[in-house]
Amino acid sequence: MNFFRANVVVLAVLCSGNLTNAGDYVLTIGGGYSPEGNQASLEKNVFLFERVLAGYPGRVERHDVFFADGKNPARDLQVHDPSQVPLSNRLMAEFFGSTRDLGLTYRNHGVTNVRDASKPGNIKAWFAEVGTQMKSGDKLTIYVTAHGHRSRDRNRDYNTSIAMWGSTAMQMTEFARLLDGLDPGVDVVMVMVQCYTGGFTHLMYRDGDPDRGLSPQSRVGFYATVHDRPAAGCTSSVDEADYVEYSTYFWAAIAGINRLGEAIDPPDYDNDGRVSLEEAHAYTILNADTIDVPVKTSGEYLSNASKFGDGSGDLLQNDEPYSRVLKYASPVQKVVLTELSEKLGLEGEERLVDAWEKTRVERRRRRSTTQASSGLKDKIVADLQRRWPELANTLNPVSIELLTNRNQEFVEAVQEHPQYEKYKRESDKEKTRPDQQESRAQYERFLRVADNVVLAENLRRLNRPERLKEYEQIIAAERTGFLSR
Repeated sequence: MNFFRANVVVLAVLCSGNLTNAGDYVLTIGGGYSPEGNQASLEKNVFLFERVLAGYPGRVERHDVFFADGKNPARDLQVHDPSQVPLSNRLMAEFFGSTRDLGLTYRNHGVTNVRDASKPGNIKAWFAEVGTQMKSGDKLTIYVTAHGHRSRDRNRDYNTSIAMWGSTAMQMTEFARLLDGLDPGVDVVMVMVQCYTGGFTHLMYRDGDPDRGLSPQSRVGFYATVHDRPAAGCTSSVDEADYVEYSTYFWAAIAGINRLGEAIDPPDYDNDGRVSLEEAHAYTILNADTIDVPVKTSGEYLSNASKFGDGSGDLLQNDEPYSRVLKYASPVQKVVLTELSEKLGLEGEERLVDAWEKTRVERRRRRSTTQASSGLKDKIVADLQRRWPELANTLNPVSIELLTNRNQEFVEAVQEHPQYEKYKRESDKEKTRPDQQESRAQYERFLRVADNVVLAENLRRLNRPERLKEYEQIIAAERTGFLSR
């Protein structure tokens, strides 16, 4: 047996012993700050995560959920379901009023295993109780599906916060101190999807402060977007087929099925027979067509530990030829860069420059206010008002009759109009058309991955062995599976 194989065997034995005694702890923090800010999608994200965990029976030591107002039976969840509104009312609102908040109701949330309300005091109490039970070798997975606030500290723009029930909040630095109180041997993985969540990338540092260096714990996280932007996804709609936020894709990659129960092709991009956390993040980058620019711990670490070249030495610059970037990319990064190139129509060696130019074009571009459906809608409205002039005011008794005892007559008048089918086609097309922010985000994702490739290679060239060792430890943690055992 050669030296390499012998060491692999020894390592496998040691690891198997550690895993036998390891425990998986899971903490979910979800919901809004008030009933008006507690949308149905936040509840359904908790349900989705619970289904993912159910696919790992016997693997989790304990899972605690803090959601919205906890066990309070009050109506705390905002739900939007227009399908429950009569068709005549929906058509009247669409053509003669506004569809905003049509079908909006409130009910008590349905998270049955909730431990308590999502409040800072409750989270601190959980760490004081459960956190002290964790020992070296255990793994803590934290999932946050909530709202978030940008930093209010001009000197610490990464000190963003999680919005919590009762209009309270927990800042990144507060959360970092809670993690600092855990056993240094506890591994921590975070998946956070709130707005401005990229600020929590600094949880990798002691006290959340880059100047204090990395925490002795292994802490890695996967975040829906950067620290200075809102995230996509919070909606009161009950139709999960429309959900395109970060959780939808990340958990689908982990579970192998999407939130509708349909199987997906496992994103095993490095062909090692399993899907890692890194690959789940990559799958989300490739498939979530949103305004988000997802980030992870290793990328944020590189932005502090490495740098771009200026052309005077051997450090790579941020506008390198594509083939050179691909040369230094990991298997997962190669897949992301290749597939994003195809998706965005980027070709040739100047792809980084072209992508950067595209982000500038998208910033300058203004979406046209002229939509094909608008003219068709105006035509339908004019014809209906010629038939029923009283529709000029939806509170007119005739208008009300058309919503009640004459509702079928009104529905047929709209749906049988010669322009209605064309109007619906154009309207549906406009709803699914990516907006300028989504388009720009796709190019920014490409550039962020390419920058990470360049910065990683430059870190190797900078002769900073301690920094390189820290980076490689972060990468190794990101490439692990979902649970420890």
